[in-house]
Amino acid sequence: MRYSFIVNPVAGGGNAKKAWTHLENYLKQAQVDYDVKITHYAGHAEYLAQKMTENEDSGQRVVIAVGGDGTLNEVLNGLAKVGNPANLPLADIPCGSGKDFARSYGISTDPIKAFQQIQTAKHPNNIFVGHYQEAIKNTEWYFVNNVGIGFDAAIVSRANNSNVKKRLNHAHMGTFSYLSQALRVLYDQQPFSLSVEDSRHHDVLSRAFLCIANNGAYIGGGFQVDPSASIHNSDISLVVAERKNWLQTLYLMWQLVRGKLPQSRFAHYYHGKRIHYSTNSLEFMQIDGNDGGNRFADLTIDCQPFPFWQTPLNNG
Repeated sequence: MRYSFIVNPVAGGGNAKKAWTHLENYLKQAQVDYDVKITHYAGHAEYLAQKMTENEDSGQRVVIAVGGDGTLNEVLNGLAKVGNPANLPLADIPCGSGKDFARSYGISTDPIKAFQQIQTAKHPNNIFVGHYQEAIKNTEWYFVNNVGIGFDAAIVSRANNSNVKKRLNHAHMGTFSYLSQALRVLYDQQPFSLSVEDSRHHDVLSRAFLCIANNGAYIGGGFQVDPSASIHNSDISLVVAERKNWLQTLYLMWQLVRGKLPQSRFAHYYHGKRIHYSTNSLEFMQIDGNDGGNRFADLTIDCQPFPFWQTPLNNG
């Protein structure tokens, strides 16, 4: 087995660089067969992963993302968007501030233990990753946790462009970074019109302010926005909250923190194999914690299987 690492050294406020130094010493001492590529700019991990699908040699290989969920997202897209012709499985060494995918799958936050979970795997596990088609630009994208429009995406945009996040990431306080920015965005975020259609509903929500499509259960460093969502089944879910008044909005935020938002009578919950939704205004968008910019959205989302080579903690 050969292990191909794609390392984002700036992930987690530099935590990934420290983790890789620690892990590489272990790899050399254990005489592990590996190669490594270091990313240098946003989107570089996707490019490097795509190149690996073009240059697959004989023998078995695992592509391992070393960074945050955003790095894992890029590596996944580098493999999946070209159809993964070499059928390369994916694995993760979580070093970001959130580690939401690691929570969903069951991956140690210790880099050596996380790699040992890769070593002990005997075959790939098929997980279900999120996938969307965007009608406006005729593009597609894959995600491991969630895609958000509105409130949570505005938090990501503000946090990713603030000195606050940099300071908090150095202190390993990604959840606090999310909360501190949430309070500011809550005051500024304006409601927007959202059209949602699945196999049973066709709704037009005039005062949406939070819209999260979930492949996994977690968002923003450990909040369970939808505890029923799972990377082990092919269903996708969408949680939408509307902004009616301040009292109700604060209640919905409390439900979000508690992981009870999908069950709230003030929220809209959609669940199935495929969901389509769109906005008629420019709104912030985030994909696995990566800033997707301010844009119109016209998305059809579903889940697709992908090979993952790592033994979950709860299996060992």
